[in-house]
Amino acid sequence: MLKKLRIGQIMDTLWLFLVVAALSIFMLSHAGLSSITALMGPRPLKSDADLDEMTGKYVTWEVKYPVDEYMETTKTTKVNGVSTGTKKDRSSWLVLDEDRGICLSIEVPHKRYDEMLAQSDDFLDALYSGNELPATGVTVSGSLEILEGEDLGYFEYALDYYEFPSEPVVYHISDGRIHGETLMNIYGITAIGAFLLLIALLIMFKTLKNSAKKLIQEYLAANPSVTMEALESDFASAKKRGKHVYVGNRWTFSAKLDKLILDNSQIIWVHTGSRRSGRSVNFYVWWEMLDGRTEQVSLSSAYKCTEVMESYSQFPHILIGSSSEYAYLLQNNREELLNLKFRGQEQL
Repeated sequence: MLKKLRIGQIMDTLWLFLVVAALSIFMLSHAGLSSITALMGPRPLKSDADLDEMTGKYVTWEVKYPVDEYMETTKTTKVNGVSTGTKKDRSSWLVLDEDRGICLSIEVPHKRYDEMLAQSDDFLDALYSGNELPATGVTVSGSLEILEGEDLGYFEYALDYYEFPSEPVVYHISDGRIHGETLMNIYGITAIGAFLLLIALLIMFKTLKNSAKKLIQEYLAANPSVTMEALESDFASAKKRGKHVYVGNRWTFSAKLDKLILDNSQIIWVHTGSRRSGRSVNFYVWWEMLDGRTEQVSLSSAYKCTEVMESYSQFPHILIGSSSEYAYLLQNNREELLNLKFRGQEQL
């Protein structure tokens, strides 16, 4: 008995543990390292640093000489599938790196566009007027990447327009992003992943803590007249319904029940039903107990729930079946509900 109930407990929570743990691991592996990188802070991209060696690192760099914006990215907001408008999201700039004698690609969010534009105006004004070039600039922080795809095409077009030599490799920094993800997304995904991992651990802890042996011992302690031998005997002769419910002559056993055991003599009504959760439907068996408790298990189909319910037709004191009359009496007149069957059998 203990072995079967224990296996049932584990199998009942194993799928949930695996799903939650898998989601947690996916999120943490996707953003966890980036989150650690962000918390450690960016490394200064010094003038003598080897860009090839720094590729993929989280860096910070002061943009002093932005030449021009070469590309803008827009975002369309939709509500219930209907567009509410398009606005500028990010701005990409052709930037001169005088120390290395090359041009870099720098991308900033739209809220920093005015900063870059002002810095570009200062740089170009000083360049064309022969005045001293700006000594300070706009600081950006993000992972150093290699520009590719369509973005590279726009960048090379800008290089050609300003008659700069083409670069064999174009390095790119997207301000506020690490490997394409914003810091807010990284922290958010990491937090959700950590929370899900905690939930998975709590599920496993609860399953291990409330073992079948412990719950059975608690039941025996609360019911001194009951012996383990009596439970074992009743379980051995019980009718198995599906994978989870065993209906014996004196007790009902199920790994899905919080306490594993129901005393059949204390059951007044067994009924079934379903509840919709999003797009899925969950099917239930409910036991209404003499002390006012409602016990329940969720099974995979309405047929299996009905099969469990009908197993109680052998007990003359138990009401069987879903009934609006029984439901009304349960809420408003329990004594009348008990008089329908339960009280009558007590008097026999």
